[in-house]
Amino acid sequence: MKRPTTWFAKLRRAQAWRDLGWRQVLVIGLVVCSVLFAFLPSTDEIGRSHVDEAFKRALVGFALARGLNGVISVAQGTELAVQPAGIGVVFAPGEILDPINDLVERFSWIMMLASSSLGIQKVLLAMSGWQGLWLALALVGVLFVGNRLLHRTERERRVLQRVFLFLLLLRFMMPAIAVANDWVYRTFLEADYVEASQTLEQARDAISELNEEVAEERRQQPEGLVDRARSLYERARNSIDIDARLDEYRAAAESVSESTIRLVVVFLMQTIVFPLVFLYIVLGLLRRLLRR
Repeated sequence: MKRPTTWFAKLRRAQAWRDLGWRQVLVIGLVVCSVLFAFLPSTDEIGRSHVDEAFKRALVGFALARGLNGVISVAQGTELAVQPAGIGVVFAPGEILDPINDLVERFSWIMMLASSSLGIQKVLLAMSGWQGLWLALALVGVLFVGNRLLHRTERERRVLQRVFLFLLLLRFMMPAIAVANDWVYRTFLEADYVEASQTLEQARDAISELNEEVAEERRQQPEGLVDRARSLYERARNSIDIDARLDEYRAAAESVSESTIRLVVVFLMQTIVFPLVFLYIVLGLLRRLLRR
């Protein structure tokens, strides 16, 4: 009676490393290296550090937006500060800043969206580092290598290959996207982010200082009729100074508009556009590999 052939007996008779071609050896080597690399904690730490940095930048942008919204709201209520007794030179910064106030409010919503997107990426990174996924990848990798060495059926090989590539995608997709996204930011977007953020901070501080000056003038308004008349005369003579102050508000508004648009582009590209592009590329590569 013929004894059943065991798995180890098949492995011995296959004389695997002498019978395998260079392509088979390369595939097995890549599988083993991928499994070993999947267990390295640095893989998750690098991706997590990049996402954390982007998350901090988004929070800074959101804080800038809220700060700008606050000083603009204060400026919109300062129209009466330079109208002694209701007459005189009308100083209405609110009319100048009203258009950019809507833009800043939308910018704050975009910053919230960017922060939410980066928060989702952090959760997906944590899921890709789950130990159960590591063990599943290692198990399927061992089965796939054994299938190669034993020359089992083509159907089994394809099933194991697809499962292994799918698990490999789950393990490395988010760290790879985080690294690639950070590289794109450092190469193409960082200069715009730094310059636009500094400009918005300067504009926020400038509007805040103008608001304080106007508030100080309001506190120092004279109460007597003669003093009010004298103050009105002085303000009429110094109307050029008031025009200059309005010009400062206009300059701050223009810088806010331009810098806000630049920051919107930076965060939309980094948190939505580029992750989707990288995901599309990864899925396309996986689809090509699975067709073979």
